[in-house]
Amino acid sequence: MIFRLALLGLIASSLVGLIYVITEPMIVESKKDARNKRLYSLAEPLLSEGKIGNPINKVLANDAPVSLINPLPVTPINDGKLQIGAVIPFRALDGYSGTIELLLALDIDRRIVGVRAIDYKETLGLGDKIDVQKADWILQFNGLRYMDLSPAAWAVTKDGGQFDSFTGATITPRAVVDALAETLVYFETYPEIVGGGK
Repeated sequence: MIFRLALLGLIASSLVGLIYVITEPMIVESKKDARNKRLYSLAEPLLSEGKIGNPINKVLANDAPVSLINPLPVTPINDGKLQIGAVIPFRALDGYSGTIELLLALDIDRRIVGVRAIDYKETLGLGDKIDVQKADWILQFNGLRYMDLSPAAWAVTKDGGQFDSFTGATITPRAVVDALAETLVYFETYPEIVGGGK
């Protein structure tokens, strides 16, 4: 009896391992395809004049904000000769339910082409309004440069800033706006990360 159970367990674990080995490349490819779709969707305004290049890992200076990972994978957008923009991941560590992963598309002048939340665990019906498929809240950043507003304006209205929060949910939009602002400030100091000069 024990031998049969052990044999059954061995066969079952072997099958699970085999299924994992077979499906892992498909899962990796599926994640890559989903990432590329998000990149193309986000960078679409720049793609009429350029195309998405391969990500380049850029090592950041010691004063990099916690919103950026180091090294930072920057996906350039090139027009064939010159870089005209970039897509950059950033994160808000202090969302209501944990870290919010985002993508930021900037043109060469560090003007926001788009921002998207790509992974989060925020409350359904409240904090999930950072997702462009749930609400258009995140579109209000399009077209802005950090220098277009005063530093104090880069905050939610409840904190004296320009950006609305959601009814019943201030923590999530505050986390996104704060992370976006500190990311943009860093790129103003180090514009070469995005591909532009000072």
